[in-house]
Amino acid sequence: MLIIEAGSNTDGMGVSVMFRMGWLALAAAMLLCGVEAASAAEIEKFDLPGIAVPFVSIRGPIEAGDGEKFETVVRGVNRASVILQSLGGLVKEALHIGATIRIEGFATMVPADKECFSACGLIWVSGVRRYMSDTSQIGFHAAYRQENGEYRESGIANAEIGSYLTHLGLRIEAIRYFTAAGPNDFLLLTPDRARMLGIETYKIDGANITTPSAAPTVDVYADRFVSLSLLQSRCAPFLQPDTAAVKRSQEEVFAEGNKLVGSDKWIELWTRLLEDAKSGLNNKGALLICIETEASLRGQGQETGIYGPSFSCAAATTPTELSLCRQPELWAKDRAMNSIYMWVRNNVEKSVRKRLLEVQRSWLKDRNDCGGDARCLNAVYDQRLNELRAIDLPS
Repeated sequence: MLIIEAGSNTDGMGVSVMFRMGWLALAAAMLLCGVEAASAAEIEKFDLPGIAVPFVSIRGPIEAGDGEKFETVVRGVNRASVILQSLGGLVKEALHIGATIRIEGFATMVPADKECFSACGLIWVSGVRRYMSDTSQIGFHAAYRQENGEYRESGIANAEIGSYLTHLGLRIEAIRYFTAAGPNDFLLLTPDRARMLGIETYKIDGANITTPSAAPTVDVYADRFVSLSLLQSRCAPFLQPDTAAVKRSQEEVFAEGNKLVGSDKWIELWTRLLEDAKSGLNNKGALLICIETEASLRGQGQETGIYGPSFSCAAATTPTELSLCRQPELWAKDRAMNSIYMWVRNNVEKSVRKRLLEVQRSWLKDRNDCGGDARCLNAVYDQRLNELRAIDLPS
């Protein structure tokens, strides 16, 4: 069994943290890329003709000083794609490289049929865009220390890894997956498994790339399901959407999420997000949450059941009305304003209603003064909606 040192941290007894990989994996990597067992990582920057984005390759064991070496190689580089092939190495150096990649906004890639194990996987997952194929071998297991000739899991090192992955935005299930395997094994990450764990990837298949928007993670499905639930229930009084269309979309999203991870995990995921949504409603108010929810769904190309402003665009004549009809990002805002106006007119005490309607007429003048200026219209709507955020319409 090959032992690859994986960190300069100790557990208080002067014991180095270790990652371990099998001889078979090492032999396969040496055959594929010609990396000698004793060599440190080769870190090189290179360019390809006709491609503006530079590439950085990391091959071989991640050893002491590689974090600083990587920083030196990429200094002054605004964008880059980091190509990885390594059996792992020092955790401390891998986290150093990974943090640099994330800060600089670099992409990471493990090519088809290549290996990226242990500490290398921590580098790969740090990419702002992560590329892999069905045959990329990306493997993880827990960090270990050597003590009296035996290899034992290091709680300190795994806690550091967990903290780092949390800062990357990974949820607890993914962190557990990364550190679950024992010293003689590792867990491989496939594109489908990544989707189940909420890790967005760009899947390479020859010249084709499947983007995260084309193959969403289960977390995205859960977020969409909760958002669509809000849209057809809590947000309906404000936005007046086509609830039948929203319900159809919600059912489709539910089926996709359930198929991806199974009913138990799926229910756990969206229930957790639903509780977060309820907290947001209490803290921020339903009005603003509903506007944000509709905007998020629309930005993802999802059904919102909103096909225009509160009035018929066939009857639009003024520059403001015509601009509203051309700007989908204003439709929900206009619908919310109209719903609030109608509710105030029909339900609020006369003396209070009179004052509120005077303010509303003044606001309409400010809005119409924008003419067809979309930026001005957005600002006027946002300011007024923020002022009205405490208003809640009954479901």
